[in-house]
Amino acid sequence: MISDCDVRNCAVEIQHNLDACYEVSSFVKPGAGMYTVANTAGDEMRKLRSEDVVVIWGGANGTSKNNTKVTLEHVCNFVKKR
Repeated sequence: MISDCDVRNCAVEIQHNLDACYEVSSFVKPGAGMYTVANTAGDEMRKLRSEDVVVIWGGANGTSKNNTKVTLEHVCNFVKKR
């Protein structure tokens, strides 16, 4: 899981609800916008295997500043690159 501070403590809760064979980790970037979150995700994804799952949780910083369009563009660009 990669996000701004909204994801804090969520990894622990998700891990609690999964079997022990799963490992949940999170990267918290307080105050980060979607551009930073997506770039961090791209860097981390190079280390993953095909069976891994990435959750990108963000957008609140962009949408609260009326940057919804820009935030959505960063998400779309991230998806297109993968």
